[in-house]
Amino acid sequence: MRFRPLALLLLVSLSVFSQQEERIFYDDLSYFSHPSSEEKTIEEIVSLQDNGVFFKKEKTTLYEVLGDRTWWYRFKLNPNKDVNPKYFSISLTYLEYGKVYIKTGEKIDSLYQTSYNENFPHKFIFYRNPVWKIPIDSLAESEVFFKLKNKSGRTRLEFYLETENEFLERVETEYIFFGLFIAFLISITLILVFFSVLKKEYIVLFYAFYILTALIEFLAGKGLGVQFLWSDSYFLVNSFRSLSQTLGTLLLGLFFMNFYQLGKARSISKNIFKWGAYATIPLLVIYAYKFVFGGFESFYLYVWLILKIIVFVWVLNHLYLAIKKQIPIYLMIAFILPIIAVINGQSMNPDVHSTLAVKLSGPNIYYITLGIEMVLFTWYIFGSIIDTQQQYFKLKKVNDELKYNFQNKTLEVQQKERNKLLSNVHDSFGGYLEALKLRLLQKNDNTPEKIQEILDAFNKDYRYLLNNLYSPKINADNFIENLTEYCEKIDNLVSEKIECIFSIKNVELSQEKCVHLYRIISELTTNAIKYANASVIKIIINDSNNKVIQLQVSDNGVGFDTEKRNQNSYGLKNITERVELMKGQLQIDSQKDKGTNITITIPEND
Repeated sequence: MRFRPLALLLLVSLSVFSQQEERIFYDDLSYFSHPSSEEKTIEEIVSLQDNGVFFKKEKTTLYEVLGDRTWWYRFKLNPNKDVNPKYFSISLTYLEYGKVYIKTGEKIDSLYQTSYNENFPHKFIFYRNPVWKIPIDSLAESEVFFKLKNKSGRTRLEFYLETENEFLERVETEYIFFGLFIAFLISITLILVFFSVLKKEYIVLFYAFYILTALIEFLAGKGLGVQFLWSDSYFLVNSFRSLSQTLGTLLLGLFFMNFYQLGKARSISKNIFKWGAYATIPLLVIYAYKFVFGGFESFYLYVWLILKIIVFVWVLNHLYLAIKKQIPIYLMIAFILPIIAVINGQSMNPDVHSTLAVKLSGPNIYYITLGIEMVLFTWYIFGSIIDTQQQYFKLKKVNDELKYNFQNKTLEVQQKERNKLLSNVHDSFGGYLEALKLRLLQKNDNTPEKIQEILDAFNKDYRYLLNNLYSPKINADNFIENLTEYCEKIDNLVSEKIECIFSIKNVELSQEKCVHLYRIISELTTNAIKYANASVIKIIINDSNNKVIQLQVSDNGVGFDTEKRNQNSYGLKNITERVELMKGQLQIDSQKDKGTNITITIPEND
């Protein structure tokens, strides 16, 4: 659906071109040529015509390679009582040499080209192609001889013989289309410049300036630049078209290499664009030299050859990137369309009577496809930048949410740790402080031995609390050593017997798992000491052949009902979370007055 306007634009453009009724007269044309080194007068040419040397072609094609020869074209004009002149023109802006003679009876006159001089009858209309105003005799038949020289490649022999109204209507139609296309190019450029500045995506400026070079190339290719802008500059008349194409290739390459999202895996594709762009820099240096010192008359031919090679390589690169889904397929098609149009224009040589084929073989179809390319690339630029910014805002939103949740979780953990610390301090020291207070208030039984007993117990619980809060720097190398030291200290501080059995061999544990296991053992041991009323607490760690580590913490205390245990207990919840982080399993077995056995199994490192 999104490409329907483009298809409609193409169909409308082609229909307009095909509906133009060309006033061609090729059936009446006869031809003659001779080497350009053999100059012949118009009188000699008329004599050759009278002697039957001129000939007609069985099939007249649009393009001819004239080479180093002078060609003469002859057609007749019937008498007209209205005495309205005819306008004869050829669609060849950069014509090397053209001259028109008219023979009426025995009189031969040469006609001035009226495109650029005061003889043109319409003051504010100047046509870009060579035009001659041919008078028509009211009584006698006239013969027109057109002398043509053009050595530069194929020559487009698209002739028009029109009345004044027909000529003016065609000129007006052409300039309307030219104006629309120029307005289109300027509009796209301004939109891209504004968008790049607004979004701070300055790489897009490369493509915007590339469109400006396409505008210059259009003005040069259609002869509008020579007609209105730079007719006084020999350098610009002869070089501006190829210069703009070279500069456009540089800008396009810089855009491709910087805007396409080509990572390290596509570094070769990126370098292809880069070196293609850099290859144009020496050409631009030579143009600068040519501007200052002149010379290099045929340099543009070598420039076009180099640019064709660069563009061909870039076409293959776009095909590769489209296959690898680095760029959308429509973008690859958009880049190739103008190139296909150029190849089509250079390879086709239609019959002059096929109006639609003549239009399709000309530069018009190239500029239509170029416009389609620019629309699709602009669509891609807008979509890519907008999608990138939307992704940025989504990621920023997710990051802000994660940051907010992390901060809340941190505050929650801090609050729980503080509450736990306060509970431990209250449970451990509150009773001693109260007992000490009562002892000091009781004067009759206030002996130093009793006070010392309370202080010793206070100090003992104080050291025990410190050992449980302390987190040593644990890793796989000192894990067993730190656990053994912890068990020995706790065993010396409490009345319960702490038994430890650690048999872990050839087991690789991450530092994170070591810390989790250490804190779990500390938490379970503390709970057993506080609530189990046990005489023995056993801590066993071993490994199995299945690369599973098993931790058992058991006691012979009062036990508890596992179905009625407090699920919101901070200690148990903390242990459960740590086990889940290690992808382990937690099992609790306990019965009233039969002790408790807690088993945790965790896998080794992945």
